[in-house]
Amino acid sequence: MALTNAEIQKRWRERQKAKKAAALKVADENALSYREPFFERYQRSGGTIAEILDLANMEPPKIEDDSDPHSMTGWIEESYIDHPEDSPYFNQKGSIAQAEIAVGCMISAAAELAELINEHKRSEIDARIAEIEQSDLSDPAARNTAFAEMARLKRMRDQLSQQVRWTFPQWKVTGE
Repeated sequence: MALTNAEIQKRWRERQKAKKAAALKVADENALSYREPFFERYQRSGGTIAEILDLANMEPPKIEDDSDPHSMTGWIEESYIDHPEDSPYFNQKGSIAQAEIAVGCMISAAAELAELINEHKRSEIDARIAEIEQSDLSDPAARNTAFAEMARLKRMRDQLSQQVRWTFPQWKVTGE
């Protein structure tokens, strides 16, 4: 069965979105054209980042010198030892690449954590709704309270069906 134009367009958008998400984790290729190493600017103004991440009990990225990006454990580098050109670090140079990769990875991690929280809340709400549906609603006062609670829970579940969008300044450039 042939795809409709809408289905073709939807698949194209999904491929573009996946490509864009993968590109977030790769630094731009213009790092060699910058005069000041990024780590110097980061050390001068990274305090705000540290404060924000401290609220979440997280450490800020360690960008202490102009070394090339690397994983914390070394597993990423080991997994691409036979094909280094496929590595997310291939041709990524300096502290600016460390920072760009950190931004992309933090966005991806935040999206994954948000999805996990969303799934947890949905399952808890669904369980509570099921409890209310199974409860004894013969008493009119209890029934009114249960219906009000059910409506509140369904509004919460509807909220969890929505997407949110955050805006960031552009941090990756291609020169095109």
